[in-house]
Amino acid sequence: MTSPPVIHPHGEGDSVAPIRFSSHEDIAWLRDRAGIFIFDARRRKYWLVAGLDADLWDWLALGHPLDLMVKRLALMTDQGEDAAKQALFRFFRYLVQEGIWMETR
Repeated sequence: MTSPPVIHPHGEGDSVAPIRFSSHEDIAWLRDRAGIFIFDARRRKYWLVAGLDADLWDWLALGHPLDLMVKRLALMTDQGEDAAKQALFRFFRYLVQEGIWMETR
């Protein structure tokens, strides 16, 4: 990703220090009709991210601000901004758990 996003861990408030994330150099992705294929050359593994998660990936790759992503997701899913924010943070946690993202200092 071009500019690592800054998020608060676990979707908590501003009292928690922000964390920066990025993908390691072995991660590449490709936009396809089915969604976004994310490849990890080092581990010889790939993932398919589709639907709204593919939109989230695109927004992150384009460097869109977190508050704008939350507002868009809330509108697209017809839910409140708090629920959209939690869904966004679940996606972030998934990327970290899968080893696609890592914390940077």
